[in-house]
Order: sequence, then structure tokens, then C-alpha cells
Amino acid sequence: MKQKNDKAISGITLIALIITIIILLILASVSVATLVGENGIITRAREAKEKTERAEIIEKVKIDIMEVQQKKGGELAKEDLDEILKSYDKDGTIKIEDEGNRYIVTSKDYKIMVADIWSEEAPVIFAKSVLKVDSTATDTASKSPYVMYNNLLCRVLYNDDTHGIQIITSKSVESVTLGPNDEMVTASDFSYGDEENEIGSIARNAAFKKAAASYNNVVDNLNNKAKSYMNSNGIVTDARCIGSIATLNNDLRFQGDTSEMWSDTYEFLTTYGLNNKFKNSDINYLEDVNQVNSLELGIESWLSSRYLQTNDSGAYNLLIRYLNKSSKVGATYLAYGWTDGSGKGVGSLGDFVPVFLLKSNLTIEGGNGTSENPYILGELV
Repeated sequence: MKQKNDKAISGITLIALIITIIILLILASVSVATLVGENGIITRAREAKEKTERAEIIEKVKIDIMEVQQKKGGELAKEDLDEILKSYDKDGTIKIEDEGNRYIVTSKDYKIMVADIWSEEAPVIFAKSVLKVDSTATDTASKSPYVMYNNLLCRVLYNDDTHGIQIITSKSVESVTLGPNDEMVTASDFSYGDEENEIGSIARNAAFKKAAASYNNVVDNLNNKAKSYMNSNGIVTDARCIGSIATLNNDLRFQGDTSEMWSDTYEFLTTYGLNNKFKNSDINYLEDVNQVNSLELGIESWLSSRYLQTNDSGAYNLLIRYLNKSSKVGATYLAYGWTDGSGKGVGSLGDFVPVFLLKSNLTIEGGNGTSENPYILGELV
């Protein structure tokens, strides 16, 4: 009987031990959660420490700001603010969220929003997000916003991956003469071949040669003229004349002249050394013209695009295309050539409109896109 009771006592003790262990495990898990859980003591202590350290950094930055304001009569320029902020960032830079909010990251990897430091800080507005084009829009600013660049009132022409952000002046910036009076070329820029012997005793008049040079070089020359309207602040990477190739090269710049030389079977071209002397026609202007019309920009300008015209007798005409006030494409003569090898140059005066390629990381610092309050281009980020 005694042996039986001993077994019962032993069994009860084992169960009690197991229960005790379970209770201890439960208490341990609760203790761990209390210490290091999401709302645990250690976690809260760490958060409190970070909050305190962040507050100390913000306070230090604000003191630096106040010192600058005291020296400058209460003013705080953006460049002064940025210089202070960069001194507290571990990389010496100011970062920007997708939403345009600026922030710094401290040496302890604390992310501090600039708006938490400086109450007047506004989100950065990226040019790519607002300089949109929409041919279906009813109001002008939504169809193609107005932008001010280098004191020139412009409109948005393109904003996509193949064109980048392109703006075009809303009206002509100057008048340009092409043909014999083209100041961008000289008569020596065009050569027949055997100039000294004058094959076939054909007169090589300087006016025709200069007009032919004006025709041959018109795309690159007008594109280079557009580049002269770029300023030195670096927010524009390239410029061109409307009517040239609108898409970008692999290096994200505009393409130059790609036209080949005109070659034909007319006997007089070989006889007088004229074959492969004139640039051929192109259709590069079509993309720009279609875009201008779809956005109803109403631009009048030269198009840096050629048109070589021949007739049944083999005579030829060298023409340059233009866009008139009704956004219709025309072509005007720069030179005539005849089958006896002679030629005549004719001058033509027209408007000139440049197109500018903006950098993709450009910001907007003011304006609403209307003609009365155009967007103001900001700095690069």
C-alpha cells in the first residue's frame, strides 16, 4: 500500500513540474515581448532616444538658421538654407522624395524632412511632371503650358521618352535671310569641281554658289543659330531649329543633318560637275509640323528642311520649307539651275523659331503655365 502511494505522489510532482515550466515559458515570452517587442520597453526607449536626438539636430539647425537671419536682416536665401542643411547630412547632400519633399539623412541614419526644420519649405516641383502637352485639352495652358526661358516666352512642344522635354519660343526671335544674302555662308562653301577651267564655259556666278551653299548647309546652320539663344546656366542641353530631326540621339542630344547628296541620271549633272553637289529633300519637318498643329501653337518660322524640285527637262530648283501663320507648310526658292549648267540664286527673308531641350532633372520654382504667369524654370536636382 505504501508503494502505491509513493507512485501517486511521484506522478503528481511531475505534472506540477511540467505546469510550472509552461508557466515560466509563458512569463518569459511575455517578458521578452515587454522588453523588445514592437511596443516593448527597449523599443520605446530606442524610439525616445532617436526622437530626442532628432529634436536636438533640428534645434541645432534652427539655431544656425537664426544666426544667418540675424546677419542678413531676417532674410534666409535658399542657398543659405541648403548650405546649412548639407552640413548635417552624412553625404553632404539634400535628397528629394518622389513627391518632391526634401530631406537629409544624418550620420546616425535619421531621416529628417526639411519641412520639419523650415516651415516655409515647399515640395519640389519637377518640370517633367508639369510641362505636359495634351492636344485634347480645351484650355491653352493645359494643351501646351507657357514657360519662360532666357527672357523668351516659350511653349512646351514635347515631353516624352523619345523627345525629352522640348520647349519652343512662342513667336519668332529674329528674321533670317537665306540664299545669296545668307550671312552664315560664303560662295566658297559651294564648289562645282573644276572651277578654274569652268567646264563648258559656264559662268560660275557667286550669287548662285552662295545660294547653293545656303541650301546645302541650312539644317546645321539654323540649328547652330538656335544654340546661340541658349544661356550659360546649364538647364538647357541643346537647341535646334524647328523642322529638323525632333527625336534624340543616344547621348540625349539633337541629331544633325542626315540628308544625302542628290544623284541622278541627267547628263548635264555629270557634264558640268553638278552630280552629288546638292543635298537631297527630306521629310524631317513633318513630326514638328504635326505637333505644332495638334497643339494649335500658331507658329510662323523657317523649317530647317530642304526640298529639291526637278522638272521634265532636268532643270532643278533648290527650296527651303517654312511654316506660315496658318500653320501651313510652304517652300520658297533659294536657287534655280538649268540644263546648260548655269544657275541663279534668289534671296528670301523669313522668321526664325528655336527649340530648346531641357534637362530631365529640372525643377519649377514659380508660375502656373499661363501666358500671363508662365512657369519659371528652377535649378537642377
